[in-house]
Amino acid sequence: MVSGQCFGDGPQANIRIARQADLDLVAIVSHLVADPSAQVRREALIALRFIESPKADQLWAKLAALHDGKDRWYLETLGIAADLHWESRFEAWLKLTGNNWNTAAGRDIVWRSRSKKAPAMLATILLDKATKESEQARYLRAFDYHSGPEKEQALETILLGM
Repeated sequence: MVSGQCFGDGPQANIRIARQADLDLVAIVSHLVADPSAQVRREALIALRFIESPKADQLWAKLAALHDGKDRWYLETLGIAADLHWESRFEAWLKLTGNNWNTAAGRDIVWRSRSKKAPAMLATILLDKATKESEQARYLRAFDYHSGPEKEQALETILLGM
């Protein structure tokens, strides 16, 4: 919905049209962040991909907080929407979730994240006795998408913690 008008066949079409018309996507997404439809929220996330602003980061964080830990497409859309802004988006999510990030959904987001903060969190997950052995390979593979001293430090933490 744009200024009270509805275009196309529902909110997803409205968001796509708004993107093509170069309308204020942050304002539009802010009205859809609590939409009950995961499809609408995924489309809203895609609309945020190229927007660099603290408000876009906060919207991404709110949408990330709605990830249920079961919807693989939602998780991938979160990754696409944060791809160009991992540090600021991930930081906004951490600020929103605080110490409550270590849930099934939160672990998904950490696994998908390319933020420099993710490797240390992956190490925390791997060293957590509650992490099932069948899940460990998944979290170890996530390190393949990281580089730099944060990755090296996290891997060293894992080695020393085993």
